[in-house]
Amino acid sequence: PVEGSNFIIPADMAVLALGFHPDPTLTTATPGLQTRDWGLLFANPETGATTRLGLFGGGDIVTGPDLVVTAMTAGRKAAHIIHAYLG
Repeated sequence: PVEGSNFIIPADMAVLALGFHPDPTLTTATPGLQTRDWGLLFANPETGATTRLGLFGGGDIVTGPDLVVTAMTAGRKAAHIIHAYLG
């Protein structure tokens, strides 16, 4: 510990992004969404498109626990594809 290094930031909400295991309610609440081992999503590795039209996935929900840069790359790819999909 570094003395005096703690600080508080006021916030209305904090979102934890802990990608260890997919939430099982995702698949039960989303008809047409196919999963594989441990509830991970089937998604096209180039586009992030899942088996549910208009739903894209990337990062740990697709690959399982991995590096943050892997999730960032998937997010960037998906953002371009989603932009085209919505346009």
